[in-house]
Amino acid sequence: MSGHSKWSTIKHKKGAKDAQRSKLWSRLIREVTIAARGGGDPEANPRLRLAVANARGANMPKDTIEKAIKRGSGGMDGVTSSRSTTATSAAAAASAISSSARG
Repeated sequence: MSGHSKWSTIKHKKGAKDAQRSKLWSRLIREVTIAARGGGDPEANPRLRLAVANARGANMPKDTIEKAIKRGSGGMDGVTSSRSTTATSAAAAASAISSSARG
């Protein structure tokens, strides 16, 4: 009797499949959100249209896609999407590394 319990086998297979789906959906939601920054209308935004088509191809629910579009286009309250960059010179980075190495 391999595995002893049919439910245990089902649970492990379902968990593995859900993990794969979660990874794929996270990537697709990110694509839709970034594409929606160029405009929230899929008819006018070809990049968004392609991202939505890919998400629908992966059996993602419409409400999830719509939430990602709203998040990217700025339609959701309380959600901010900002990108911050830090510029440092090589000399400043080298001095920070050497000062922390000294102790």
